[in-house]
Amino acid sequence: MIRPHDETSIRAGGLVARIKRRHLLRMGFLGGTLLAVGELTAILLPFLWVNKITGLGAKVAVGKKSDILSKFQATNDEPQLYTAAKFFLIHAPGAVAAAYRRCTHLGCSVPWTPSEDQFHCPCHGSLFHKNTAVVLGGPAPRPLDLFHVTEDAGGTITVDTNPLNLITRQGSEWDEAWTEVRDS
Repeated sequence: MIRPHDETSIRAGGLVARIKRRHLLRMGFLGGTLLAVGELTAILLPFLWVNKITGLGAKVAVGKKSDILSKFQATNDEPQLYTAAKFFLIHAPGAVAAAYRRCTHLGCSVPWTPSEDQFHCPCHGSLFHKNTAVVLGGPAPRPLDLFHVTEDAGGTITVDTNPLNLITRQGSEWDEAWTEVRDS
């Protein structure tokens, strides 16, 4: 039952008695709307910030060419692993190259096996040469893919680890056409 408000009931009941039903519904609707807008803002706000790409997909500076070549010489051309960017720096004939760690058979991560002196895929046993990453045996249909490698004027080598920009190779021998940074 709705009762009209008179002056005595307002003074006696306090704040609760002064709020009309219509005002209460308006405040509830406004509060719910503000809550929904706040939640949507909290959900969508992270999508507006730009994330810095690190690791796979970014351009990774690996160091000076002279330092890299001296490390190859000291370790008998052992490949240098860059875990975050998923590649090995290899000392190909007359060049410095970057081989993607993903096996060309089924995409397993290929490790360097020092005891065998070659790359050995643990999934199905594909073998790859340590200097050229070409197939030596197993079910892999082609050599490991290469990332593009550049050298700036200061001698710093940078590897572009964008997987959409790979050098896909065929055959089982190293080709000079794949050389982007010469070691001399």
